[in-house]
Formats: sequence, C-alpha cells, structure tokens
Amino acid sequence: MSSRIAHLKAQRQLLSAKGFANYLLDYYGPLIHRHLQGRGNLPQEELEYTVEKVALLKDSRLQQDIATLIGWGDEERAELETFCAIALEVFRHTPPSRLREAARIVEIRSLMVGADRVAPKE
Repeated sequence: MSSRIAHLKAQRQLLSAKGFANYLLDYYGPLIHRHLQGRGNLPQEELEYTVEKVALLKDSRLQQDIATLIGWGDEERAELETFCAIALEVFRHTPPSRLREAARIVEIRSLMVGADRVAPKE
C-alpha cells in the first residue's frame, strides 16, 4: 500500500488539481474493473462446487486456504461494483481540489497505520 500512496503523492505534486482528478479516474477506473471482473473471480455456483469438493478432503489446512482464496461471492462482488461505480461518479462531480485533499488524507492515514505497525510496544 505504501508504494501506491507514494505514487499518488508524486502524481498529486506533479499534476494540476484537474489533471490529478483525471489521473484518478483514468487509472483507478480500469484497475477496479479488472480486479472485480478478473478471471480469478468464479461464479457463485463454481465457488459452491469448489467448497463442496474441498470439504470432502481430510486436509484442514487446504480447506482453510481455499476458504481464504475464495474471498467473495456474486452478492459481495455486486456490492463492490456498485460502490466503485458510485465512487467514480462522485469523482467526476467533485472539484479537483477536494480530490487532492482526499488523497492527502488517505496518505496521512496510511502513514499513521504504518507508524502503528512499526512503533515499539511498551
């Protein structure tokens, strides 16, 4: 995540507010679409078949791994697609300066989470 944040920070500094807004739409729109519609996302029937067949095996570690890899089904994917479509539409109607400000907030939050992970525990 930190490399993406660094990349966004660099783009935010290089581009005008309007250019940065266009960059966000041009970069993240296709990226989100690829991730949500990618070939690694199986239809619900296939996921259920996989779970049934893996459940017959005695290997509990494999069962846990498959459950982790499945991620989400059709309903969850549809919710994510809807949310992303709404977010991209909001991008189009939001002043570029607000998008730049939002990117700064995301960067700061990411840095704070990263600092919490490496901070020594007392």
